[in-house]
Amino acid sequence: MDKAETLAPDISNILSEALLVDLLSKKKAEVVENVVFEGKKRYYIEDLTERDYVLENTTPYQINILDNSIEAHAWGTMIVETTRLLLRMFPEKKKNLPNFKCEWSRAIIFSIEAKQNFKQVHEDLYVNINHTALHSCWLIQDLLDHFEINKQEVYLLIHRPCSAEPKKVKEYIENRFKSGFIEFVKIKYQRTQEYGEKVVYLTGKYLNPILKTVSKSYDNLFLFDDNPTLYNYVKKVRERLALTKLEDKHKKVLNKYLDYLVAYYKE
Repeated sequence: MDKAETLAPDISNILSEALLVDLLSKKKAEVVENVVFEGKKRYYIEDLTERDYVLENTTPYQINILDNSIEAHAWGTMIVETTRLLLRMFPEKKKNLPNFKCEWSRAIIFSIEAKQNFKQVHEDLYVNINHTALHSCWLIQDLLDHFEINKQEVYLLIHRPCSAEPKKVKEYIENRFKSGFIEFVKIKYQRTQEYGEKVVYLTGKYLNPILKTVSKSYDNLFLFDDNPTLYNYVKKVRERLALTKLEDKHKKVLNKYLDYLVAYYKE
């Protein structure tokens, strides 16, 4: 990749169409308990005015800064694209970045030379992206301060695995999911309400405990919001289920319930 290509604005990330974060900034998104919904997927509104200490295993989704929106699904990419955007908006702030420091780290944040784990953000400026999810978010907060952006007016959406979601939110999502899932089983498979409730009960009793032996991040089959991730864990649950001491007829029933779940998530 030549320098001209490297330094060109990333048009694919600075999107003009209405993203979920744009709808949020205009108060047009569905928000429940600080969660924004996009179909079955859900994203958390990150309060950038405070330090968040519970960000392990989270990933960024979208950020809106002064009506400019970026989508990035990795913290390093979000740092790079946010820095590039801020530099385009406020180029006069660039001269002080080589001396930029964070109180939470002794690491060099910006360099005028290429280094390992640094990404280019301007012709002669590179940013350190070797940070945890926690410190990546904190760095974005510090960058907004450096560029004198009111953090109350910045909207950041992040994705949390179900293990990192607040209990109150998980209860709401789980109840919402179970209700929709039961209706799906009734209509799709022409079953009764009682049968649908039985599917939910036995899934929770037998399959969720198996899932918890597979993953610490995703530990509840009723809380997935990403189909590829679900398919991956369902496959692992089937493998573990096959090794249990349950009778074959019970394994067959539970595998059928997994089929129901996969079908429902596809809807």
